[in-house]
Amino acid sequence: MGEGQEKLATYYHKYLYLCVTYMRNLFFMKRFSFLAILSLLISIDVHSQTNETYSELGAMLGTSYYLGDLNDKHFRQTQPAANIHYRYNLNNRLAIRAGFSAGQVRGSDKLNRVDTAKFNRNLHFRSYIYELSGVIEFNFLPYETGNRRYPFSPYIFTGLAMYNFNPQSRQFDTENPFDNDGKDSNNPWLDLQPLGTEGQQSSHYPEKAPYQLVQFAIPIGIGLKLSVGDNLSIALEYGMRKLFTDYLDDVGGLYADPQYLAMENLTTALQSDKSNALQDYLIANDGSDITTWTGNTGAARANENDWMDWYQFAGLSIAYKINKKSKVCQY
Repeated sequence: MGEGQEKLATYYHKYLYLCVTYMRNLFFMKRFSFLAILSLLISIDVHSQTNETYSELGAMLGTSYYLGDLNDKHFRQTQPAANIHYRYNLNNRLAIRAGFSAGQVRGSDKLNRVDTAKFNRNLHFRSYIYELSGVIEFNFLPYETGNRRYPFSPYIFTGLAMYNFNPQSRQFDTENPFDNDGKDSNNPWLDLQPLGTEGQQSSHYPEKAPYQLVQFAIPIGIGLKLSVGDNLSIALEYGMRKLFTDYLDDVGGLYADPQYLAMENLTTALQSDKSNALQDYLIANDGSDITTWTGNTGAARANENDWMDWYQFAGLSIAYKINKKSKVCQY
């Protein structure tokens, strides 16, 4: 090998050595950087999960409505609703909340201009809802009231609720069943559950048991919370309640025979069927009444599906931080 070739080989080996050394150092630097960044992220996450706990007291004003046999559209017939609650923040991701909510739900077949079968059924109801609930909240972002590092977060919640309801209907059919709410009128609101409008209170239907007015539900909802001061926060929230009854509106089964119902309670028979078909029958047959009507007996009174009823609460809440940790750097 000549002298020139030896020098070329020497330069090549040195170049190869430098390249290998550079790549090795680059690899270790990148691995170190990756490990350093990973360690930093883990430490930040651990820090965000180990903040001190604190409690809040809050109240919400909003609306309530229901979905079921007598209403199939969201936010139709909404009514004022309110809530008070206590929240215990376990960390800036998780919180548990206990609350009491109150509102009213309504529904009327008269508002259904699409489904003629429901419109011709011609039923309506209202019910006050009183609810005790316990839920767990999960914040998608680290959040802490009064901490400028974690000032807001969307969240979801679920848990368990116990509620009381009492469906009512106007005694006589009217074009607007919610007009003046029956106050000081000769068309009062009647409690429907004690009547057993589908035969639940009749000796002729022993297989039908009355539905219970106190039941359990599963709250499911979403929201957005925002810290607006050292001790104050606001939240916009929407929550649905999965029910285990189809009788929130007193409509869940088949028409009972009005002759049997009338034998035990005429008011029950009159509340069980207010259909337009019945009204047409009474007009066409002079001297007839509901005791001679059999047109709907055994037919579906409820919608032809297996869906249970739902009710919803939505609103804006404000909460006050009632105990807090000592101030630290929040930047």
